[in-house]
Amino acid sequence: MKLTINRPVQVEIVAIKCELPVRYDEEDIPNAFPLRQGDMWIGTVDIETGIIRNWPLGQSGAMHMKVCDEGVYSLLGANDEVVARTEGYVPSCIPGLYGDYVEFGIDETGKVARWFQFCTKRHIYESFCGEDELG
Repeated sequence: MKLTINRPVQVEIVAIKCELPVRYDEEDIPNAFPLRQGDMWIGTVDIETGIIRNWPLGQSGAMHMKVCDEGVYSLLGANDEVVARTEGYVPSCIPGLYGDYVEFGIDETGKVARWFQFCTKRHIYESFCGEDELG
């Protein structure tokens, strides 16, 4: 007989990858906006620093996207492996509004404004592991 047993495991997490559909084309973000790939914006934000990986240094930007339950958000471990993933509503650990909008104000270093107000241990846990208490 084979059983699947779920056991708590501690993992080191380092980043959150956001794969966001561009629904309203230029109204969401310009075609030339950093990290836009056709009809998607794909960016990975370092949890500890709030800096978007591969953001062009010296360039600031702002993004206010209504993703309407279509985004994919992945929690990445130390080797960039996907540790957990959620789809649909914008997780509470991502700056935005009402679970439908992603709002990034991005400075010249690639740092997301208000990152640390949203990206707390509790919000990450609730977003990717459920509403249960932190272990």
